[in-house]
Amino acid sequence: MKKICMGAILATFALAGCADPGLDTPDHDPALVEAILEDVRVGWEHGDGAAFYMHFLDWEGARYFEGGGQNVGLRDLVENHVEPEAELGLRLGFSNIQTHFEENFAWAVVDTDIQLTTPDGQDVHNRGHGTYLLRWVDGAWKVVHTQSGSSPVRAENPGAD
Repeated sequence: MKKICMGAILATFALAGCADPGLDTPDHDPALVEAILEDVRVGWEHGDGAAFYMHFLDWEGARYFEGGGQNVGLRDLVENHVEPEAELGLRLGFSNIQTHFEENFAWAVVDTDIQLTTPDGQDVHNRGHGTYLLRWVDGAWKVVHTQSGSSPVRAENPGAD
């Protein structure tokens, strides 16, 4: 009986060592987060929600903030923010990306450059900052919250020309 118990214990330890730890162990490679941000940036410019549905964790109660406004839920973000802004010829740039990790949590801060033309023909050029919060879920980083704000770019030499 002792040999059977010892054999079962050894088999359990052997099988436990075969489990793939990669799915449970967050990958703290900033390039992974930067690739997600690039997919989101391009998706935003093209009004393509696919990148958002792939990289965002769609959870009940999710809220995304921008410039004092908010979208409640991922579908609201895509349908009422991403898609309409692409129709305005949105050009979005991310720079100075800084990524940080703590266990299964990550955040990235970015500088933003936003250009578009409103339906009444007004050209908009804003610069600002954004924050993306991510959580390691099922072997991948997922965006759980975003917040950004921007203000109009002021002429560098007012009155010149």
